[in-house]
Amino acid sequence: MMKLDILKGEKMEILELIKKRKSIRKYQNKLINKKIIKRIIDAGVWGPSVPSFLGIQPWELVVIKNKSIIKNISEIIIKKSKYSKTGVNILVRSSANVIRNAPLLILIYNSGELKSMKLKYKEVYSNFKTIIEVAELSAIAATIQNMILVAESMGVGTCWLDTPIFCKDEIKSYLGINNELMAILTVGYPDEQGRRSPRKPILEMVKYL
Repeated sequence: MMKLDILKGEKMEILELIKKRKSIRKYQNKLINKKIIKRIIDAGVWGPSVPSFLGIQPWELVVIKNKSIIKNISEIIIKKSKYSKTGVNILVRSSANVIRNAPLLILIYNSGELKSMKLKYKEVYSNFKTIIEVAELSAIAATIQNMILVAESMGVGTCWLDTPIFCKDEIKSYLGINNELMAILTVGYPDEQGRRSPRKPILEMVKYL
């Protein structure tokens, strides 16, 4: 596990973990220990709340280990790819293949909890609607980032997939979950090295004022 004792220099260990993490698209046919799954989920649950004075966590996590369900989700996505535009269909099919091979899926949904604010706090919601929606997406993204970093720290690979959103209505119909699907995280022990895409020089992306 990554250490968090700042006095001993572990801030650099976390940075190294972030830099070495790669998206893994091929997995071993090996079950993941329940304790490891719990740690990954625990990391996601401890993502930042928004807004801070209400302490709302705007995500719902659905963990799927059943191979039949995983296969069916993959087939739903494959079917969708046949009716997608050129270019999009390649991305969608690629996601389906990653999902089919994964021993575990974590589906990340928008819980819709923040939207309920408009009923209870109408004036706040109307004044800050745009900010609230951005904060909601940011919190959900942070939850996913928490999970992939903790998984990496335990030698478990992940791939953060957005393209299944093209099939969110079909997946909703299949699983019967009404909240909005935001992403699918595939999880498993790596069966490939993976590849980390290079980064631009810091000075091209960062301004110091």
